[in-house]
Amino acid sequence: MAVIRDIQNNSAGALAFSTQLQDLWIDGASGSVTFLMAVGGITVFSAVYVPDGNGEIRLYNLRRILESHIDGVFADFVFTVKETGKSDHSVSYRVFRSAVRVSESAVEFLPSFFLTTLVNRKTTQLGRYETLSFYPQSACSVYALASYYTESGIDTKEVSLMSEQDVVLNAINSVNVSPAKFVDNSVGELISYVVRAGERSFSFEVDSTLAKADPALLFRNNFGCWETMYLTGTIETEYEIKRSHAYIDGKFRLYDIDDTESFKANSGVLLDSMVRLGKDLARSKSIFLLDSTGMANDEIVISDSEIKYTNDDDSMPTFDYTYRRASFVSGMLHTIRPPKLFDKTFDITFN
Repeated sequence: MAVIRDIQNNSAGALAFSTQLQDLWIDGASGSVTFLMAVGGITVFSAVYVPDGNGEIRLYNLRRILESHIDGVFADFVFTVKETGKSDHSVSYRVFRSAVRVSESAVEFLPSFFLTTLVNRKTTQLGRYETLSFYPQSACSVYALASYYTESGIDTKEVSLMSEQDVVLNAINSVNVSPAKFVDNSVGELISYVVRAGERSFSFEVDSTLAKADPALLFRNNFGCWETMYLTGTIETEYEIKRSHAYIDGKFRLYDIDDTESFKANSGVLLDSMVRLGKDLARSKSIFLLDSTGMANDEIVISDSEIKYTNDDDSMPTFDYTYRRASFVSGMLHTIRPPKLFDKTFDITFN
């Protein structure tokens, strides 16, 4: 009987990254086999395969098919093989999106880490919006241990972010971990904080010397979760105009103009693990500009990127991103209103 070689040795709803299922083996086939892939009870892929002399079939490059049917972070798949005259064999997986291979399996990774390629540390500053996402399978609360600089040294304070009752099991939970949530001038100056959820731990270092970010970006990361990145280097604006001309009524006329406003933004110097975040942004398909309140505004599309760095001790990695607004009309006019000094009740006859 043809059976699917189970990567987890457990056919009852195992967890897996899409990169773990890049290739799939079918063993014990004595004749042609029909392979079916279903999501939510709907068959999304079906093909007939013939085994080799050892009764084996190997399916390659399944990841792209899997990810095309993952709307968000994960989806539940059932793989089935049918062989004439034999019993059907099925295995099921909850498949999590991942554009890169992870050194641990999803079963090991998900209870221990937040869903970010940074793994355990990020540098931020006051005024920035930060978020973390995780997939809990057992009850836990989310809290942060914030550290403050005081006249007498370093003081700490615990801040609750999500109670155990608020955390939804077997689902993606996202939490706002912006540094503004931990500011407490009565204790001291915020210098760092560590966010914990069960076994997961992630550190933020607050650096007030970071350059002003332009642009600030919200994007879907390697795992399909929302994450932020702030580009602090030089930004170059390119305004391209395509003109269409023709002879009309015996005169040479300009009859159409198509203009595109694009930008080339430099990341600024990326320290430590922030390099991984820079690569994550470059491959993201869903990116938005962030305003000062952390709200997503215009969607943008990265059309080109330059990702180069070395392992030299004095290396200072910087990446370049070329992007434009996703809207057909790429240009944007931002209006500025002068502040109102007086309301309608002001007596204009006052002298």
